[in-house]
Amino acid sequence: MGIISFAYTGKNIRLDLFLTTKLPEKTRSFIKKHILNGAVEINGAVVKKSAYTLREGSIITFKEPEIIKSGIQAFDYDIEIIYEDDYIAAVNKPAGIPAHPGKGNYNNTLVNILIGKISNLSGIGGVERPGIVHRLDKDTSGIMLIAKNDFSHNALAYSFKNREIKKTYFAVTYGIITQKGGCIEGFIKRDPKSRIKMEMNKKENGKHCVTRFENVKSIRGAATLLKVMPETGRTHQIRVSLFENGYPIVGDKIYKRKDIEGKYKSLNFVKRQMLHAYMLEFPHPETKEKIILKAKVPDDMLWAFGSDYSDAVL
Repeated sequence: MGIISFAYTGKNIRLDLFLTTKLPEKTRSFIKKHILNGAVEINGAVVKKSAYTLREGSIITFKEPEIIKSGIQAFDYDIEIIYEDDYIAAVNKPAGIPAHPGKGNYNNTLVNILIGKISNLSGIGGVERPGIVHRLDKDTSGIMLIAKNDFSHNALAYSFKNREIKKTYFAVTYGIITQKGGCIEGFIKRDPKSRIKMEMNKKENGKHCVTRFENVKSIRGAATLLKVMPETGRTHQIRVSLFENGYPIVGDKIYKRKDIEGKYKSLNFVKRQMLHAYMLEFPHPETKEKIILKAKVPDDMLWAFGSDYSDAVL
């Protein structure tokens, strides 16, 4: 745990505002949380009020929080690191691995893998989510950005929030979609009958979502390969959007229809949802240079591409 000290020589100012100017890589909410947790001392005494007024001559001590919780262990897993520099990294997350520890699984997650692979990780996400800026569902494979410090974390979070990051997925859906492309728009909210499901409607009841797609090819007369570009980042957005429009993703165990699965029994060999986060295009947190990164399609999804699988086609 690092300790940073400052001497205040100006006019009276709130503690949280002062620390925000001195620690620009930290968000104001992050600073408030750590003041409340007793991480800040004024002249040697712990102060837990964000609105505390600093006086001239005050000595402020800020204790950096522990990034890694002692109970979280490294998980030795041969994951592909697509990109890495001093600020960020990008990995190709395999299907079947959740992004971070949660109820029932504190060992075999992406966070556990990152602890053993990447030396520096941001701490804004909390002790159980170091480096995690965004997430993919457990059974979705593909590219994830990792923040290596709090400055990068804030910058990436801002880019996601303001739609500066362009996302491209590949999805395999049941049935043959004849249209070349389209846009699915609506509102997503938690399904009142199930805590693990979302539902979508056209009314302004929930969070607005926009999902664009392009038809890549038909597969075996039973499925369609889509390139999907979500413009918003809602929970289960692609999965529930395609499901509600009559084209559930092949292998999805939550958003499924027995009648459709029964009609296309030739696809019963699929063991997980055929959804892959293929590409991210975004401004680098430090240089602002446009970065384009791609994650190889995993072996269990290559059947949907056939001989057409190549960077030139994708």
